[in-house]
Amino acid sequence: MSITIPKNVRQMGEPEEKRKIYVEDYVVTYLKQYAKEEILESRGAILLGDAQEQNGIPYLFIRSALGLEENAEAEGTIAFTEELWMRVYEEMEQYFPGQEILGWFLSTPGFPPEISYEILSSHRNCFSGWDKVLFMEDPMEGEEAFFAMEQGSLIRQQGYFVFYERNQPMQQYMLEKRGGKSVDAREEFTDRAARSFRSMVQERKEQSSQKRVMTFLYGVSTFLVLVVLVIGITMINNYEKMEQVELALTNLTENLESQQGMGQDAQDVGHIEAYKNQGLPATEATGEETDGEASQTGVEEDSSGAGDSVQEAGGASGSGTEGAPGESQDAQGGAEEAGNAPAEAQGDADSAESTPTEDTGEHQTVAPAREASGSYIVQKGDTLLSISRKIYGNDRYMKEICQLNNIDDINMIYEGEKILLP
Repeated sequence: MSITIPKNVRQMGEPEEKRKIYVEDYVVTYLKQYAKEEILESRGAILLGDAQEQNGIPYLFIRSALGLEENAEAEGTIAFTEELWMRVYEEMEQYFPGQEILGWFLSTPGFPPEISYEILSSHRNCFSGWDKVLFMEDPMEGEEAFFAMEQGSLIRQQGYFVFYERNQPMQQYMLEKRGGKSVDAREEFTDRAARSFRSMVQERKEQSSQKRVMTFLYGVSTFLVLVVLVIGITMINNYEKMEQVELALTNLTENLESQQGMGQDAQDVGHIEAYKNQGLPATEATGEETDGEASQTGVEEDSSGAGDSVQEAGGASGSGTEGAPGESQDAQGGAEEAGNAPAEAQGDADSAESTPTEDTGEHQTVAPAREASGSYIVQKGDTLLSISRKIYGNDRYMKEICQLNNIDDINMIYEGEKILLP
């Protein structure tokens, strides 16, 4: 079934898409005048017309309004008694035959249109159904609104339509109720109401926009506060972690320095023990002056070493055995001059070399001035003087170290270099 929409229509507010409400202009004019007749009292009326439905959307065409003589009770609503309903049906038959009830009107002077428990109860009891609405108005402020049942509650509608037609039944009813007074002023009254409604809707839109802006700003502010708190907590935690890392690094550095010091001491002790094992007297390793005892020990070791050398030389050549004792005496004298020389150095000095003679071709044993008794790896900061002092406990072997290693400049030694010791 197609619905005929009035041609001359004015939109009031933002009508809902799920419900279309059309009110004839004479009805709006009458209700506003009717509410102002008792400006200090609430008044009610019955809304009449016809309802249609298309594509699941209800269309309500309110063509008439029937005023109730009774004022609202203390609870702010109308007492719909049986007597009241009987009079309503009688006037409907008299003035508006064929029309049906589409809802009711209620004026609330000094109060904005709001739904109370009493108003909701009255609507449920007397105007239940998808095609029933409530029209409320504050005649002092000019604020008005339609309400419709949705999910068991009266929900405010954002707007409606005002349409114009020759509404003879409503004009006749208004003339009789107003005692024959003209209703030509309806257009001016309706325009003023429309302007008031538009300004009210615009004001509410502005208030809603301001609320959205304030809500957004509040949310942004809350987010920024949370960000600042998170950053602060993170910085505090990082600062504590940095302190812990710094403390750990300090402890590690101290441990490394301590271990390096202990390692250097152990290396020095190792060098001393190594040269002790090569035959150095303990007193020489510690730097104590015991030249007499060292000399005596050196003489004894040289004697035994000389005997061994003599025997070896005798095995190599029969004529070499006679010169061995003399060489042994020379080695002993060298040991007495050195005082602190190692026993192995003395023994090596006594070993003879066999060289062929020009006349006979026989080998003759010749003892070198000094042979190496050991070696030493130059450490950082070492000099020939410090090496002589470290190994022998005195300065007397520096020259012999130079001669043994063919060193012309006593300062020309390098870290890691291996030198021979006398």
